[in-house]
Amino acid sequence: MPHLSTRHAPLPDHRLHYLHLSHEKGSMRAAADVLGVATSSVSRQIARLEQELDIALVEEGTHRIRLTRAGEAAVAYYARRLADYIAFSETLEGLRSQQAATTVMAIGEGLLGARAIHSLQAFLRDHGAHQAEIISAPSLEVQRMVSADEAHLGVVFSPSTTGRLTRLFSLAQPLRLIVHRSHPLAERSMVTLEELAQTSLALPGPRFRVRELVDDACRGRDFDILPSLTSNSLVVLLDYARSGLGATLLAELPISDELKGGTLRAIAIDCPAMQATDIQIVTRRGRVLEPLDRALAQEMAKAMRLAL
Repeated sequence: MPHLSTRHAPLPDHRLHYLHLSHEKGSMRAAADVLGVATSSVSRQIARLEQELDIALVEEGTHRIRLTRAGEAAVAYYARRLADYIAFSETLEGLRSQQAATTVMAIGEGLLGARAIHSLQAFLRDHGAHQAEIISAPSLEVQRMVSADEAHLGVVFSPSTTGRLTRLFSLAQPLRLIVHRSHPLAERSMVTLEELAQTSLALPGPRFRVRELVDDACRGRDFDILPSLTSNSLVVLLDYARSGLGATLLAELPISDELKGGTLRAIAIDCPAMQATDIQIVTRRGRVLEPLDRALAQEMAKAMRLAL
């Protein structure tokens, strides 16, 4: 490694500050008054700076301080350093304020109904300085975003146990067969996987947890459950069920109002994995949440419970 000479060693900022302030105030005495130190202390620090740089910075024999060309260069250098530091500090402060004032939430497609969203809006209205960004995405994408710190909080359906996630709240939500009340299966209390395979279904795509559960349930069996219609839109899936032409698979939370009204029916599925699913509010493992972020997670949990 090449030797770093004393002429290229880092400059002591406090001595440069003394020189800069003496130049700005017009004399070492005036700088000493601002700093609350003796004039001799300012003079001594500037003299040591000249020794370290091996060049005169101040012309001798003048009452008001006069800089040499080297002194002017040193003061200009320090002024640039100071301006850069101030700009850097202001940038960091702006980023801290932005980070503290905005919570990014990634929510699995269709997991929160209108009532839960309305409750979140009320919470944010009561905390006017706080903003929230809600991103709707497939379950696997929600897990990725939370793990990669692209979202502070995630609402996900039955997340993978291998993810780098910490569960803040969970609500048992078995996967159900959702049908219109006029559907041939509407009066059933439970259906088998074999019956699902024979039912016209609208299902989300492969990056959704529901689809993973369906594919896993068929593994090792002599039949497959294949959708008649694939869509990543909850509206499309529900419209398919509402039409009476077929059914979809979904948790009850997003459609609790329609289930209570009797328009749609939710039928249990004879499959342990589909009976054991839940909706979770998660964050990245090891992440320290701001108090307001944690309060927002608690508000989401409350909204989810009340929606049922």
